[in-house]
Amino acid sequence: MTELTQREKAILDILIGTYVTTGEPVGSRTVSKMGLGLSAATIRNSMADLEEKGYLQHPHTSSGRVPSDKGYRYYVDMLMSREELAQAAQQSIRESIAHFREGNVETLLGHVSKLLADVSHNLGIALGPQFVQGVFERLEMVKLSESKLLVVMTIRSGLVKTMVMEVDSELNDDELQETRRVVNERLSGLSVGEIMSSAKERLESASTGSPKLLRLIAESTDSMFNVFTGVELHMDGTRNFFDQPDFTSDKLAGLIGMLEEKESVAHLLQDRGEDDFLITIGEEHLSPELQGCSLLTSRYNVGNVSGVIGIIGPTRLPYGRLVPLLQYMSNLTGEMLERK
Repeated sequence: MTELTQREKAILDILIGTYVTTGEPVGSRTVSKMGLGLSAATIRNSMADLEEKGYLQHPHTSSGRVPSDKGYRYYVDMLMSREELAQAAQQSIRESIAHFREGNVETLLGHVSKLLADVSHNLGIALGPQFVQGVFERLEMVKLSESKLLVVMTIRSGLVKTMVMEVDSELNDDELQETRRVVNERLSGLSVGEIMSSAKERLESASTGSPKLLRLIAESTDSMFNVFTGVELHMDGTRNFFDQPDFTSDKLAGLIGMLEEKESVAHLLQDRGEDDFLITIGEEHLSPELQGCSLLTSRYNVGNVSGVIGIIGPTRLPYGRLVPLLQYMSNLTGEMLERK
């Protein structure tokens, strides 16, 4: 990225701040009134240099300039000042999310996405924890009848799932307990993903426990552990896009169409890698529908698994305000889910 002079940095900073607020192309006369101590002519020349370097664009319908994707990237990486999230706002958000803590994970994440949408005035997204990364802790089995077992599976993040398993022969308590011991001895400490790919080999070679039940568990691994691998995606605030002058009707139709493909959006968030916080801007997105948009994501942790929350909006976003908001809410989301 081309290095900028101190003057160019100051002008780019002011221009982006003004454009984000007004949505109108910014001229040299406007920038000259911002206390830089430079004439409009000097600023005009610097703006022309910034345009030549690719940081600004010149709309055909205006004498002013607007930031390019490259300009926004430089601003976010080098110039942006983070606005501290007020204590009153933090408390209000905490109380709002805490109200849903006693419900299930899906309800809480749905509320997080709605809060993000309401506070950011853009689209809020919350992707549930990816429990396939989770470490299996233990399995318990409770006899419901001669032919039915209640199977309780726990992973280290604290998530518990239950299922009823049909057995075709009666098991005595000793067989049941020995089978449970074998399963826990051979599978405890493995990730859900590892278990799904190797449980059959690990269990069928056991010399103790009920061979029939061990075989049934081995053959049922996919259905048993599939409960941990589903993707929970929550989005709220599509309505906010209709208030954005940045989006043409064609652009809006393409973006909303893409968002309706929830699986694609979930993969997009999962593909953010291990970055705790990431901002992608405009043409940095591979998806054509997201070009012209910015995606801000923050990872939250629940034990040894993680999920993602985020905001999608036009590139003309108040990044300095949204970054602290998103980071606070991701920390809070992880904290609330840890307590469940």
